[in-house]
Amino acid sequence: MNEQFNSKSASEQEITLYCYIGESVSAIQHLEDCLNHSIVIKSERPKVREEADSLLLKYRSFTLGRAINFAEKHKLYSELLFKELRSLLSERNWLIHKSISQSRDDWDSNIVREELLLRIKTISNTSFTLMRKLEEDLITFSEVNSVDMSQVKVEIHKYYNE
Repeated sequence: MNEQFNSKSASEQEITLYCYIGESVSAIQHLEDCLNHSIVIKSERPKVREEADSLLLKYRSFTLGRAINFAEKHKLYSELLFKELRSLLSERNWLIHKSISQSRDDWDSNIVREELLLRIKTISNTSFTLMRKLEEDLITFSEVNSVDMSQVKVEIHKYYNE
């Protein structure tokens, strides 16, 4: 297959790069979905699951930037959380649109490879951290609105600590 495309096999560092990029893209997609779920619950306040699922179909079309803008317009989160989300959005845009093309020369000459890998890995870690913050925000929102979240807290604790 390599001969057909006239390309060489990826090095171990390139394989790591591709895995980190895939992990970051996956983490961002999970964050987008988490954010869109939160937007449905906090802005629409559906009464039943079927209504929530229907609304979620609409909001799942939101990209990370569009979801952040919508949530900001409706003041759904703290300014600190918006600042963190916007910072991640900037890194997401760099990852998707510029990470490889802007880093090609440095990568080829073995300059800043570790810095590039760290920057990409940080996007994954930040995405997961922001998902946790959105979970905590949603739990607080639910409790303020008289929803018993004790079992949810138990399940979340088990998930993250087992």
